[in-house]
Parts: sequence; structure tokens; C-alpha cells
Amino acid sequence: MIRTERLFLRKPTAADVADPPSFLSDPRVMDFLGGVGEDPRWVVQQWLDGWETYPAGKLIVETASGERVGRVGVNFYDPGRWTRSNLPDARPELTWALAWEHWGEGYATEAAAAVRDWFGRADLISLIAPQNTRSQRVAERLGATPGETVELPDGGPHVVWAHP
Repeated sequence: MIRTERLFLRKPTAADVADPPSFLSDPRVMDFLGGVGEDPRWVVQQWLDGWETYPAGKLIVETASGERVGRVGVNFYDPGRWTRSNLPDARPELTWALAWEHWGEGYATEAAAAVRDWFGRADLISLIAPQNTRSQRVAERLGATPGETVELPDGGPHVVWAHP
């Protein structure tokens, strides 16, 4: 669906549901994403279903060799309650997660920049927990700037980073 210099970003498939990416079971990766409590097959099915509900969704990040190294995509939030929403005024959030063994390789920035360019909306944000310094660095490399802190009903306080 989207190609970058080193990566291929694609919609999840039924095969990804049957055999979910291993990073979904890694507590280091899932620390700021709700933990590893959910069945990874259910998580990937939610990504797949999201494409039917929202104008965009999560994409699997693969290397040239076909290794699934993460996911990147867009969530949509009601900016009044900060809950997921498919209403026309929903705020799009650029989001990313990479397998631990690939942290520091620039994949998150590369994939997120590609999705941002593909999605093409000026009101794009990222919601990042104040303790998640790694994602803050990715947001900075993408040119995003921190703003207000909001309370997510299912995730606590998050800083709203506005993308250029």
C-alpha cells in the first residue's frame, strides 16, 4: 500500500490475525499501549475491522525481507471526550509501535512520516504519554510540537503533539 526507502506498509490481513506479529506480546513494546493483556489475534482483528469503521487505520510495517517489525496508522478521537470516534469532527491521531529489537533504527520515524504524507490532513496529532520519551523523540523528528495534556479515559494523561 505504501512503500518507503526501506519499508512496506500494508493493511492487515486474515493471515495476520491467525499469526499476529510477535511484538504484540512484548511488554516493552506494549507498555504505553495498554499492556499485553489482550489476545494479540483480537488486537489485529481490531486493526482489520478499523478499516471498515474509520477513514483510515493501522498498517503492518514490514522490512524488505517481509519481516513484520511494527505497526503505524491513524486513530480517530472525539476531541471533547478523548474517546475513539467515527464522527465527522473526529481528530486524527498518527500512531506507531515497533518491535523492541528494531528500536533506534529509524523505522518508526520513516513509517510515520510516510503515513502522515499519505493521509494528508493538516489537523493530525499524536497522543503520547508524558513518560514515553522514545515516542516523544519520534514526534520531534517528525516536526511535531507538544501542547496541552489531556486525560484519555482508557490511558491516563497524554500530551497532544501537533504535526506540521
